[in-house]
Amino acid sequence: MDGEADGTVTDHAEPWETRIGVPESFTGVHPDKEPSELPGGKAWAPLIEALRGFLDDLAGSLPDQERTVALTREVEKWSTQLRQDQVPETLQAFGHRVDLDGRGQVMVPAFVLTGRGPDSVEGTVTFGRYFLGGHGAVHGGAVALLFDEVLGRLSDTSSRPPGRTANLTVNYRAVTQVGKPLTVRAHFEEESGRKRYLVGEIWDGETLCADARALFLGLRAGQD
Repeated sequence: MDGEADGTVTDHAEPWETRIGVPESFTGVHPDKEPSELPGGKAWAPLIEALRGFLDDLAGSLPDQERTVALTREVEKWSTQLRQDQVPETLQAFGHRVDLDGRGQVMVPAFVLTGRGPDSVEGTVTFGRYFLGGHGAVHGGAVALLFDEVLGRLSDTSSRPPGRTANLTVNYRAVTQVGKPLTVRAHFEEESGRKRYLVGEIWDGETLCADARALFLGLRAGQD
């Protein structure tokens, strides 16, 4: 039985590490393992950094037709090779390397942790050209995606059972600029049973660019 009525949860889902091989976020390390022993090994971080740079360069470029055709062939060639290396979700490196900034993935701009409290985190992010919406501003969807990433990861910390996003409300207060180091802050606002309310902010110096409030629900046993 779920004890949500009295503020406890006795029938909850297994931790992410058991389910998909990912330890708790924001630890900065993977317990009992060296980078060479983790999915992707030591070579994974440089690959992701190169891929982030590639996506930014691609977004900002206008190559001629000959170069575009050549690039397409190279991308197709590498895609063909990577299809031979497909693994189950529990074994993949993409998004599972919590020892790396941004979890070793490029779907979301890399959040760089600079501080952590019992129920809060602070860090920096720089949105590259890949996340441009227009006129130098970050795409609003990318801002929401970053909030979901950071708040969602924080929601699952301190040995809490894994959760899913139930609601995310974002307020856009000022232009969030591409290419600028920004400060990100997030913390728990309230927690009751399976319900976890968290808030986050993105700052450009003294200017509040955006803030968000999210509700995450801890999963029960058997839920995905």
